[in-house]
Amino acid sequence: MIVSEVLPPQGGMPLSRILSLLLNRWLTVLSAIVLCLGLAIVGYMTAPAKYSSEAILALNVRKLQALPNESVVSPLPQESPVLRTELDIISSRSMAEKVLADLDRQGFDSNGKIIVPGQKNLVATDEEMPSDRARIDELLSNLSVLNDGRSYTIYISYRANNPEYSAAVANAFGEAYLNYQIDLQTTATRRVSDWLGGKLTSLRATLEHSERAAADFREQSGLVKANGMTLQSQQIAALNAELATLRGKLAGAEARLSTAIEASKNNSGVALSEILNSPAILALRTEQSRIERNIQQIKESGATQSVQLPQLNSQLESLKGQIGAEVQQILDSLRNEINVTHLQQASVEANLKELQDSMSTANKATVQADQLDREASANRAIYESYLTRYKQTIEQDGIATAEARMISRAVPARSKVSPRLSSWLALGGIGGICFGMAGAFLMELRDKSIRSSVALETAARLPIIGRIPQLSVRERKEAARMVTDGNSGFGRAIADLQAQLLLSASTKAARAIAITSAGDQEGKTLIVAGLARSLSATGIRTVVVDANFRNPMVAHEFGDQFGPYLEEVIRGRHTLEAAVQHDAESSIDFVATQTCQVPAEFLLGHEQFGKMIAELKRQYDIVLIDTPAISNSADAIRAASLADTTVLVVRRDVARMEDVVAAVTKLRADGRKVSGIVLNSDHESRSPVALSAPLAPAKLVSGRVVKELADYAKKRSSTAKA
Repeated sequence: MIVSEVLPPQGGMPLSRILSLLLNRWLTVLSAIVLCLGLAIVGYMTAPAKYSSEAILALNVRKLQALPNESVVSPLPQESPVLRTELDIISSRSMAEKVLADLDRQGFDSNGKIIVPGQKNLVATDEEMPSDRARIDELLSNLSVLNDGRSYTIYISYRANNPEYSAAVANAFGEAYLNYQIDLQTTATRRVSDWLGGKLTSLRATLEHSERAAADFREQSGLVKANGMTLQSQQIAALNAELATLRGKLAGAEARLSTAIEASKNNSGVALSEILNSPAILALRTEQSRIERNIQQIKESGATQSVQLPQLNSQLESLKGQIGAEVQQILDSLRNEINVTHLQQASVEANLKELQDSMSTANKATVQADQLDREASANRAIYESYLTRYKQTIEQDGIATAEARMISRAVPARSKVSPRLSSWLALGGIGGICFGMAGAFLMELRDKSIRSSVALETAARLPIIGRIPQLSVRERKEAARMVTDGNSGFGRAIADLQAQLLLSASTKAARAIAITSAGDQEGKTLIVAGLARSLSATGIRTVVVDANFRNPMVAHEFGDQFGPYLEEVIRGRHTLEAAVQHDAESSIDFVATQTCQVPAEFLLGHEQFGKMIAELKRQYDIVLIDTPAISNSADAIRAASLADTTVLVVRRDVARMEDVVAAVTKLRADGRKVSGIVLNSDHESRSPVALSAPLAPAKLVSGRVVKELADYAKKRSSTAKA
């Protein structure tokens, strides 16, 4: 016997499930793609032609400076946010209004056509013409202003039905932006100059008022300055100088007087300049010297008793008295001079004190006067700075330049930019794929059939014990032969199911197996026939009982020999041995059934039906019962009650998950043992090799498995004979 290879686990990665879903719904996806491509072609044929023209501006990174003065409007910072702001200005509604006025001057109508002068009477009336707001909206909707993010270049492009109109609009936006920059600088310069002119008038009045107030206050306070000093300061300085002179003079006179008095007390000659330079004293001393020489001569001659000697001594004493009187007069004169100097010093000190007292009062006025002077100086500095700026602004008027230049003007396009067949086809293809995938997913969500084996096992809480591949019409006719063909996927799947039923611990002792399904047309009879042929090929005596009175198919599968049928055995009209038919080709015994008027519940619930199943279990190794669908009535439950175990057949593309779960719930609620699920028409189990192609050799079961199956067949045969 042969078995299939081990199947890969179900429910792989999400991408695998998506691909599987798209393959299953390929017709939906293909239909959506074809439909969208058709719509794309229709749209391409009906879409109006569009032409695009582009003007290129470059922001100047170098500033033109005709005068060495600071401009009223600062240059544009070379930063990305500032550049983004300039792009927004170009695509603003105010700029579009200027462009619209320029286009009207050029003679373009609302449709982008040039108005011929001779055809102006054919132009639509104001009621038929679109409003300026609508025209501005159309301008902005077809305008594109971009920057590549790496340079200071601005690309202005416009799409229109007319190539000349698209070039004119693109150039108009570029020129409007350049004019906007010039107008901005000119307007700002004139506005600043007007403001500065008005400000200078008020500043001049303020300066004149402050200077007049400072001058008037100084004049009223007597704070007249000469050579940077007030008159009081000059007077005090002169008095201080005079007082110092008097003090020096007094000190010298007192010193000479003191020296003279000291010398007179010591009878020493007074060496004062006044005495030494006195003519009278000089004459008297000269005469004294002559008389002293005469006296000395007389004494030297020895005539001490001379008559002249007393006279000479008397003259000498008289001369000395006269000299002393002259010296005393000079000293008295010096004393008078000292007294006069004292009086002068006292007078000067009194005048100085008076000036100092008046100076404290004048200082307060000086502080206020200095404050007025500082205020006047500040007003003058402000006035001069404003005056300088006003002159600079006046010089800048008329030399405003744009901070951008048009490096490439837009020209009429030679070829249209839209519609493009490739773009429409790509859009249709992408849209078709998206709509197709969305439709496939929507159909999958609305589809209640079995999506994956893992979901089926989880929902039903039953293992999948068999996977039958989906068969084509040709393969369905060859099903009887493929059971024993080791190269067919169907044969390997039936062999796997047989091994699961006979060797698993849960079904190893089962002799009567009920094959049922949740609904009709799920392939129960195909599974029953294939399993019976596989069991018979391994030497296991097998009988098939068709308990489906509603839609009997066993007789058609094995070849009906026209009775007797199961209904006649249950009613006692024929024996069981007479109703058992034999298929010579597959060596399978079967009990056929035909539709009848008697309710199936009556026949399947009859005592005779139970005795018949018990008898068949004694005569055969395996009894396969083909039951009706559980969803039709309680027929399947009654038939399954006589079997040792039940197998649920689920056709993947027909069965609904909720019906399968309901069927399993009914079987369990009635206490029936359910071995597992046989998944029919499983796409993943279908053999990829065609019947006419050479098939790869199947893997044989191990020697241990063959031995177990042979031992099992002998055991069943010995039990039946006993």
